[in-house]
This record gives sequence, C-alpha cells and structure tokens, in this order.
Amino acid sequence: MNYEYYKIFYYVAKHKNITKAAAELYSSQPAVTRTIQNMESELGCKLFLRGKTGVELTHEGQILYEYASVACRQLIKAEEELGQNLNPENGTIYIGATVTALHCYLFTEINKFHAKYPRIKLKISTQSTAQTIEKLKNGAVDLAFVTTPFANCKGLTVKKLMSFENVLIAGKRFSALKDKPQSMHDISEYPLICLNKGMQLREFIDDIYSAHGLVCDPDIEADSADLIVPMVEHDWGLGFVPEQMAETALAKGTAFKVTLKEELPRREVCLITDGGHQQTRASYEFQKSLLK
Repeated sequence: MNYEYYKIFYYVAKHKNITKAAAELYSSQPAVTRTIQNMESELGCKLFLRGKTGVELTHEGQILYEYASVACRQLIKAEEELGQNLNPENGTIYIGATVTALHCYLFTEINKFHAKYPRIKLKISTQSTAQTIEKLKNGAVDLAFVTTPFANCKGLTVKKLMSFENVLIAGKRFSALKDKPQSMHDISEYPLICLNKGMQLREFIDDIYSAHGLVCDPDIEADSADLIVPMVEHDWGLGFVPEQMAETALAKGTAFKVTLKEELPRREVCLITDGGHQQTRASYEFQKSLLK
C-alpha cells in the first residue's frame, strides 16, 4: 500500500468527511471513496462508518489513524518545506500553545517576528498543556509554548521565556471588595469562576487554596482561560487570570483587581522542543529570535 493511500485516509479521518477531504486533496469524491474501499479490502477491515453528515472512524480505523497521522503530518510538513526551498522568509512555523501562553507572550513576539518576515506562514493550534506537549512529541508542531506547572516532559528541552503573575479580578457587582485587602478565606465566600479540573491554571489555583487549608469549589467552570474575563465582566463571579489577559477589562473599568493579603506564586511561560523531530527552517529562525 503506497503513501498516497495513507495520505487520503489521513485527510478523510481528519475532516470526517469525504467531500472535504477530496477538496483539500484536489481530487474527486468518487476517487477518494474508491481509495478508502481499496484500503479496507487490502486490510480486511472497515475503517469508517458512513453517516448522513460524514464518516466516523471504526475501532480499527482509529488504531490506524494514530500511527498514520504522525507519519503523514511529518511528510506533509516536509513537502511544504521543500516547496518553499528551505527559505526562512517563505516558510511555515508550526506552533502549539496554550491560550495563556498566547496572551502573555506569543502575540507580542509573533508581531515582532512577522514584521521582519512578513511572508512567513503560521500554523497555530491552541489546546491544553498536556495536549500541546503531546502534539510536540508526535511531530504535529515544532514549538510548544506552555505555562507552569506542567509535567510529562522527559526527553524534551524546556526553556523559560518569561514569568508573570495571576491576579484576582471581579466585576461591578462585587464593588464592595474594591481597595479592601481580602484573605483567601474571605474570598472563598464569593462565587468563583475557574477552569475545569485537570487544566494547568486550575491545578495552580487548587494548590493555592490547599496551601491555605481550603478547597477550590468553583461555581462556574470553563474549558479555556480566555473565557474567564468575559464571565467576570458579566458579574458571574470572581476569577484568577494572568494579568496580561485582564489588561483590557481593567483599563475599561469593566473589572477591577481584588487585592489579596497573601502573595500568589509567579508562573512562567516556557518553550518546549523535541530534538527527535526535524523543525522547519522558519520555526528554527523563530526559536532563535526568542532566545537571543
């Protein structure tokens, strides 16, 4: 079975839709369908379940995808890189990042780099810390930007880029808290907005509460850090966020800082790379610019 078969399988699995896969491959729907049927015949198992709106991987298809996707992503990156003649001014940067790392660090650094290399293409995926590190390990991204705390980095290179602090913010409904220092015990009486269990900022907040003999029991849980500020602005509760993410709301007056008696530990934005995977030239140049 040749690479083109696996490439077609990869795009169908990625889009969960034969028509979309065919469009990205500049092929026809019947041709893609025939290829999938040929693969299923050669492998002796069903790879997809057909539905009205698209396709879903079978158990066997999921196993194949876990292996094929890693190889295909690497080969697709290689094809793009060769097509750009290994020129950093025309290349592609493959970035995995958490939302916090984007707001606290990456947006500014990408702006500076893009001013120097305006023809560089960016492919950015934002996921949780664990998912971002996993994407780096399987070669889907060249550079991973995450924030502490994190784990599962054995065999990877970690470089600290900057430190930042988290602040507690509140909306107009809680204006009685303005300019009155509060203890962690005080604020535990107010509704809290936080990330879902298992996410890095949530673990950070859990540890702070635990250090003061408290249990973090949010009234509202979100799956992305950039949702906390809008929820605070709508007076749903208090929220801990990196200071950079709260700047606009604080400047507009739609939120204010709650002064805490206890000092919160600082966190860090880190760059993680994997020497076992080849970076694109553009990604390498971007990394160099960050570490000068």
